[in-house]
Amino acid sequence: MIVISFESTNYAMLADKYFDEINFQKMVVPTPRAISNSCGISLQINKEDIEKAKVLIQEKHIKIKGIFEVDKNTAVQLL
Repeated sequence: MIVISFESTNYAMLADKYFDEINFQKMVVPTPRAISNSCGISLQINKEDIEKAKVLIQEKHIKIKGIFEVDKNTAVQLL
């Protein structure tokens, strides 16, 4: 799964709002432990939507920790 992790919960909620405005397919999920030990929320997106997500994040000045490919207990940072 592809997960976008944010600098704060506020940025995650803001991104969720902006993604909704353009009918972007995503799901709010708890941040996987493979990414961060702290509590928080992230957005799960489809792999084919990574570029579209990056553009929106840049346009809206949303601060992210990264975009990760998560598989079981491991995470690979893509951005």
